[in-house]
Amino acid sequence: MVELKYQKYVFTDFKEGSNLPAVAGPQAYFRGARQIPGANMNMGWQLFVKPIFLEKEPHTHDADEYLIFLGGQLPDLFSSFEAEIDLWLGEEQEKYLITKPTIVFIPKGFPHTPLNFRKIVKPVLFSALLLTPKFTKRMGGKDYSYDGPNIGGAGPVIQV
Repeated sequence: MVELKYQKYVFTDFKEGSNLPAVAGPQAYFRGARQIPGANMNMGWQLFVKPIFLEKEPHTHDADEYLIFLGGQLPDLFSSFEAEIDLWLGEEQEKYLITKPTIVFIPKGFPHTPLNFRKIVKPVLFSALLLTPKFTKRMGGKDYSYDGPNIGGAGPVIQV
């Protein structure tokens, strides 16, 4: 088979098994520069189907991040949103209740989480977009990095 000139920019192996009991599997993750050299972002897609309390401590990143919450039923990702999600932001841990499709901008170095998917009536499609070639976070004075299953530890991501 002939190698195409731009094949290095096309990636199809981003299916991962779900590691959370509240997520319908499989989940999809693009792990940035490990998967496409030169890529400058990490992105995951997870379908939450039952409540779970994630990230019980605040953390920061060395790059901007976007948290995206949508309804998980096609064709309408907006009217299918039926959930209550708590998200804490800032040094003072200001609490926000997410009850409709929402995008949250997390600037570089900005403390965020805990994140509590406390009520899920219909599935929630959650996506986190981190604008860095490798997933890293700082939590509790310690640095963590994660490059995918069996590659590195993200630290205490959940406490079930």
